[in-house]
Amino acid sequence: MPITKQNVSKHELIGLEARVVNSSDKNLIGTCGTIIDETKDMLVIDQVGKPRIVQKKSSVFKLTLPSGEDIDVDGAKLVARPEDRIKKRVK
Repeated sequence: MPITKQNVSKHELIGLEARVVNSSDKNLIGTCGTIIDETKDMLVIDQVGKPRIVQKKSSVFKLTLPSGEDIDVDGAKLVARPEDRIKKRVK
């Protein structure tokens, strides 16, 4: 099943291109690169060889899907262990 705007929270995020468009930590706004790891509360974004750890709950991300489409995702909707988030029902 391809990743779309409607089902992005049910898919693996590692490997997607991401940009932080809003965050409670203003130093993280503009951080961009490839998502290289994910935990319950954090995304690790590889920014030119330097990993940046970004809290999901307090950030909004612009993700580039494999189709080339850019979508904005509220990180609060992604807070969960990846393996649990994939199983969770979308409301």
